[in-house]
Amino acid sequence: MMASSFIIFTMTAGFGLLESGRVSSKDEVNCMVKNVFDVIFGGEFLFDWNQKRAIEIEFVGLAYWMFGYGLTFGDSKHQLGRFFGFGDFFFDPERVSDDDSTDEKGISYSLFIFQMSFATTTSTIVSAGMSERIHLKSHYFISFAITLVHSIAGHWVWDQEGIFRTMGVVDSAGCSAVHLVGGISGLVAILYLTPRRNRFPKN
Repeated sequence: MMASSFIIFTMTAGFGLLESGRVSSKDEVNCMVKNVFDVIFGGEFLFDWNQKRAIEIEFVGLAYWMFGYGLTFGDSKHQLGRFFGFGDFFFDPERVSDDDSTDEKGISYSLFIFQMSFATTTSTIVSAGMSERIHLKSHYFISFAITLVHSIAGHWVWDQEGIFRTMGVVDSAGCSAVHLVGGISGLVAILYLTPRRNRFPKN
């Protein structure tokens, strides 16, 4: 499972190359650094070129630790259990493990990291669409929100009681909870933000 998590995390390098190839030369390094540290810290790392200082914000990892895992794999035995989980917030392997053995805690940590890698990928897809169009502070909050949206969609297809899972839907490699959610969220973002300034001259 950890090997699979590593492979998923390395997808961010590909997204970084794609993103840096679509922006002006002055923003290429910023795009690559942001995507690389997105993996290292499980969140967002951006460089403020005006102040020449690094800004490390672990919003994706923080959001998934606080609420994401619980929304995806929390208790489904409530009235809206088919739509989102509830419980297991602020992930703690001692709470989610069936016993206190070291092996069981290791499995819980592995599952958490594996699922967080999907959340990071979803956020990276959205951030690629918003390159050069959004302020850094806004990007932090959008990353946090997208992680929560991804977590709810993940419950629909990954949890045994999820609404689409009970209908027989099979999510192959995160095609819906990751790529569909990231793609739709990115589309909504770019339609709202409109094209980058001076990207398409009138003449």
